[in-house]
Amino acid sequence: MRAVVVIPTLNACGLLAEAVASIEAQTVPVEIIVVDNASSDGTLQMLTTRFPRVTAVRNTENQGFGRAVNRGAAEARNADVIILVNNDAVCAPDFVARLLMPFADPSVGMVAGVLLQGAVPDLIDSAGIELDTTLGSWDYLWNRPVSALAAAHDPVGPCGGAAAYRLPVFRELGGFDEVLFAYWEDVDLALRFRDAGWQCVLAPGARALHKHGQTLGAASPAARRLEAFGRGYMLAKYRVGGRSPLRWAKIAALDWPVLAVHLVLRREAGPARERLRARSLGLRTPSRRVPLELATVGFGTALRRQADLLRLRFAGALPAHFTHHARADSGRRKR
Repeated sequence: MRAVVVIPTLNACGLLAEAVASIEAQTVPVEIIVVDNASSDGTLQMLTTRFPRVTAVRNTENQGFGRAVNRGAAEARNADVIILVNNDAVCAPDFVARLLMPFADPSVGMVAGVLLQGAVPDLIDSAGIELDTTLGSWDYLWNRPVSALAAAHDPVGPCGGAAAYRLPVFRELGGFDEVLFAYWEDVDLALRFRDAGWQCVLAPGARALHKHGQTLGAASPAARRLEAFGRGYMLAKYRVGGRSPLRWAKIAALDWPVLAVHLVLRREAGPARERLRARSLGLRTPSRRVPLELATVGFGTALRRQADLLRLRFAGALPAHFTHHARADSGRRKR
């Protein structure tokens, strides 16, 4: 299997250099494409000087995570698998080799790598995506010790910061939905891969240290707006509530307290506005099947997790590496 690694980036020159160096040090040969979302920090000059074998693609403006990846995928040559790595991740030398192994099974279309928390590397940041019964996404094994990987099951799909996809299928399915500037695009793509009959496998040995939130900030206003947009768009695109009052009640119980915190305590109307805008856009798309059979997180568990996260926010103790799946960086994030 031949692989291409695509790394979107935005004003993260130093972090990017570490990420690229770790990919160049892999135990198997790999093509590297960096898609620069109009950085102003000397990123292109750094790549030209330090990494002449890397293909650098420059966008004239920040086009977000999904569009940057799609452009990288279009530039790839002679690759069977596309691997996505965040610009703030440093990969172990056998990261790519371990991601490629599961593709020997012809039913596997996606492979999830493992992101470890950069500040606490014995804790997991993400081992892929898991879903709750409202189609909410959570980082699988978030904040669990690395030892939890020994008994891990396969996730619904990979987290976009450490993901591998069959490139021909990625292209056939249209890549990432470009309506999603950042955050939730990996959830949507995983669902489309699943709907097309492809499986996802966890590669527990494919590991990278992740300095999460370096582009937008893990809890910045921009990240909160993008998170709210992504959630609203996914609910509408997949018609998750349908005609079920009970399901709408569950969505409200999970989502409205978070929006209320933004609006009342932070005095931020942006997340609520983005949620409404996303719903309008999502309802314009063709209706897609709601794959709730993939949910492994019950509503009660999701509610407890959300309550725990709100308590951490109030206490100012939410980890800096917190991601959107735990309840999606490089130009994002992005969901």
